[in-house]
Amino acid sequence: MRTVSAFVRLSRPHFLLGGVLLFAVGAFSGENVDAVRYAIAQVMVTAAQITAHYVNEYADVEVDSHVTNRTFFSGGSGVLTADIFDPRVARHAASISSAVAVGTAAIVATYSIPVAMLGLATLAVSWAYSMPPVRLLDTGLGELATTLVVAAAVPLIGSLAQGGSPSASLWWSIAILAPIHFAMMLAFEIPDLETDAEAGKRVLAVRIGRASTIWLMVLLVVAAGIVAAVAGLTGAITAPAAWGVLAGGVPVLIAAAGLRKNNYPVLTAAAVATLVVAGVALLVGS
Repeated sequence: MRTVSAFVRLSRPHFLLGGVLLFAVGAFSGENVDAVRYAIAQVMVTAAQITAHYVNEYADVEVDSHVTNRTFFSGGSGVLTADIFDPRVARHAASISSAVAVGTAAIVATYSIPVAMLGLATLAVSWAYSMPPVRLLDTGLGELATTLVVAAAVPLIGSLAQGGSPSASLWWSIAILAPIHFAMMLAFEIPDLETDAEAGKRVLAVRIGRASTIWLMVLLVVAAGIVAAVAGLTGAITAPAAWGVLAGGVPVLIAAAGLRKNNYPVLTAAAVATLVVAGVALLVGS
């Protein structure tokens, strides 16, 4: 039972819920939803997403062993650094989930080549984010690449898997969700800033420094709020959806303002809450 529990922690299933939510935002942006197509494409997305978790755990085991400010959402699962599993377990798990992603992409390709290609691109980023020779997280582009996958490609897969074209409201939703997701990525990097810098892990927060990271995070959330307000006023999204996005941005802004107290669990949870509230608002209000 301890081994099962540890493997679940290694998989970090709480992050998968974000992919489920944003996939739903895309899928339900159209008029009709085919349950079978929905399920197959969702499995493809989830398999690619969990691959990223395993690969990151494997690639960053040495850096994560020095983390002192681990939160529920940052610093890795802590499973490999506790020597519960050999790191190769994470690598093997990534290979299996990759096979599932490729297999479901093959099924999806029978009715939508673009969706299958997006799924495979998502899987490629899952490996390239953490693993050499690309290792996007060390280039300063990892946050952008991840945001394009989660906040843009995933909703688009959800929409295109239903056989239609992305609606105008979905493009507005992506324009809102993308800066919020980028801000969340930055929030996850702040607790590990010193550890990452000492280990030579050149994530964006390390490159631009703590103060600039906090300001960029705030500006991104404010930008998302402005886009939501414009979309709401022009009727591109419903007024309740726009108000939901605006309300969802408040917690992370408050947390960022009080970050001098280094309350990292609150900051990371608030950043996640902002994305979840925005996603739910756009889903329900679509």
